[in-house]
Amino acid sequence: MKIDPVLPREYDDEDCAGCVGPSDIDILRFQRTIRAITGKWKIEIVCMLIEGPVRFGVLRRSLPGITQHTLTEQLKELVSNGIVIRRPYAEIPPKVEYELSRAGIDLMPIFQKMLEWSVTYDSILTADHPSDEPIAPQAL
Repeated sequence: MKIDPVLPREYDDEDCAGCVGPSDIDILRFQRTIRAITGKWKIEIVCMLIEGPVRFGVLRRSLPGITQHTLTEQLKELVSNGIVIRRPYAEIPPKVEYELSRAGIDLMPIFQKMLEWSVTYDSILTADHPSDEPIAPQAL
């Protein structure tokens, strides 16, 4: 099967009236955002927290294959990026719960849109073609 090269898109007014490329600061903001949510387990952790607060042990048991060290590191990064809130309780044995912050909750519509995009472009994402070969545009 021959794959046609992707041609530059020609926008008309209804597609992108007045579109311009992002500024350098916008690119930096986007990079910072992507780094905040990417990591081997971050998406899975965030999805586990959608329904409400979860204890560390429950998270660990719910994510087969994750080590305690990795879970701890990923949670620390999510907390430091303001996506997750860590709530320690003064109890014995110690109890710590994690929950999504407002920023984490605000990611949900974005994740939904990304899921919709991935379903639309599933055939491209799962196709077995060389990385240097152009991908044919898909009709919607």
